[in-house]
Amino acid sequence: MKLIYSHLKKFLPSLDIAPQNLRDDLTMIGHFANYYEKLPDNDFIIDLDIKANRGDGLSYYGLARDLSVYYNIPLVSPIDPDFNIPASDYQLPISVTSPDVRRVMALKISDTQVQTSPQWLVDFCNLHNIHSVNNIVDLTNYVMFMYGIPNHAFDAGITSDSLIWENNQGKNSEFTTLDGTALKLSSQNLVISNPTEVLSTDLVGGKKSGINNNTNQIILEVAVYNRVRIRKDSKELKTVTEASTRLEKDLDSNLIPTAMNYLASLIISSSGGHISSQLYDYYPQVESESEIEFDLNMPALYSGIDIPTDFSLQVLKQLGCSIENINNTTVQATPPSIRKDISLPEDLVEEVVRFFGYNKIPSTQALSPKTLPDITPGILYLNLFIKKELAQLGYDEIRSWPLIKQESLIPNLIPQDSEPVYTQNSINSDYPVLRTSIISSLKSQQDQYQRFKVPQVQFFEIGKVFNQSQGQYHENYSLGIYDSNQSQLSSNLEKLSDRLKINGGNIQSYNDQTGFYVEINLDELVKSVDLAYIKDQPKSNDHENSGHSVELTSQIITLDANIILDQQQDPRELIKEYSQKIGENLWQLIISDIYHDPKSDKYRYTFRASYYNIDDKTAKDIHLTVFNLK
Repeated sequence: MKLIYSHLKKFLPSLDIAPQNLRDDLTMIGHFANYYEKLPDNDFIIDLDIKANRGDGLSYYGLARDLSVYYNIPLVSPIDPDFNIPASDYQLPISVTSPDVRRVMALKISDTQVQTSPQWLVDFCNLHNIHSVNNIVDLTNYVMFMYGIPNHAFDAGITSDSLIWENNQGKNSEFTTLDGTALKLSSQNLVISNPTEVLSTDLVGGKKSGINNNTNQIILEVAVYNRVRIRKDSKELKTVTEASTRLEKDLDSNLIPTAMNYLASLIISSSGGHISSQLYDYYPQVESESEIEFDLNMPALYSGIDIPTDFSLQVLKQLGCSIENINNTTVQATPPSIRKDISLPEDLVEEVVRFFGYNKIPSTQALSPKTLPDITPGILYLNLFIKKELAQLGYDEIRSWPLIKQESLIPNLIPQDSEPVYTQNSINSDYPVLRTSIISSLKSQQDQYQRFKVPQVQFFEIGKVFNQSQGQYHENYSLGIYDSNQSQLSSNLEKLSDRLKINGGNIQSYNDQTGFYVEINLDELVKSVDLAYIKDQPKSNDHENSGHSVELTSQIITLDANIILDQQQDPRELIKEYSQKIGENLWQLIISDIYHDPKSDKYRYTFRASYYNIDDKTAKDIHLTVFNLK
């Protein structure tokens, strides 16, 4: 996004600030400025990298609103206050059939004179990397940059007045853009057409209906669409434009009349035409804004510094929020329609803090000692607690993708009256479905362990599972445990239940020829556990209990060895000693047998060592060396 100082001042006439200061201040309030460049007549341009997902951030008007708050200077409208769209008897025969249209305004202007744009407008287009075409087309681009609402002008002498906003119904399978690019249309692409052909897509205008030197009647349209449709069309058509970049964000439908008024006044002033129709306005569902209950003390509490409540209230008002008092420090704030990104109290906190100034937060000042409420969901505490308990019981944790193969679905474990969720445009076509059970992932892991001959396997995973029913998508955390020993698994489940202070739970079980699986819905379990008790449990020491991740790339190689000792020793110390000797390629080391020979009074310890990610010869060399078997 580029910002020319002289055009920014159309919204902020009293703005008087040096280029470097403006660049730094824009960055400080969240609009990252890369550089500025001086222009003739003491003007300058700033290059911005808009990080926030804000449609208004891609317009002079939206940026001017922020600067108006930051500098506490008035925001004005550049529209001629004496300009009004006159009444007309003629109604444009426009129709809208697509559900992807949020709002459309259209207006006909006759007796226009298409000509070369004035130099200021040519310079504006060039500085924004837009090719100057003529006064009509350039003004549509100018208003898009100024207000952030894309718009278009049709040659009414070519298109007729009967415009239709629809999802393409096969009128055209191919469409040629203004610059001559051929696009292949699908049946769902949002298009503007007349009764015989497609004239424009939602992203870019068509070559046939473009404005040229012979145009003397135009139809202006300003519209906002379903941003999901825009994003899909942009991907399908492999087309990204200045218009699509804005339309795929949440734009303000209530700003369309302002943008239309400004566009019409500029075109009439430039072309000498006159309005020849009523103003068409399609707005099927008027957008309502969310009301937010907000404590004016929150910015100070969240930032840890003193921000007066009077300042918080002032910022909300300057942003355009409508305010109703609830009590001394709590208000009901309704954000302006242009700020679709504000929907939570935390959003308002961010607004207040950024206008207070991140640079005013001292690096040497202690944070406020007031303890903020714990907003961590209880399910996360439960997950951590279970992971620690299962690790202490000897289970390894695995982590796997939620996407699985079609054949990995286990029909008996799909929730009743629901079905799996299939992905579109999956990153891997072999894994098209989201798991309905964590056991599907455990089974895939166990298959791999069997191929690699991993001994004494017992492991678990905590992750999300998914399904859909009656048009609604559902997901929840699930715990899955595998053990090759059924009695051991049952015993460990009892120990886990005792530690959780619950009596059993809703457990699904499954078994195959390799072992036994159980699965527990943790979103249901968290409702019955004592979270206060779980939170109070001592946290594990990161250094003592931290594990490490292992990716197997070859089979586990298991070898036995006997050592003879004169005296009996603690098996745990022996395992620790020999584990250190073996080093990083050790998967598992156990003492499988201890034998005391009464004749020699010596002790024989039988070790079973398992090695991973090395070949058979290397494993044997290490084994022979460590246990002195050469």
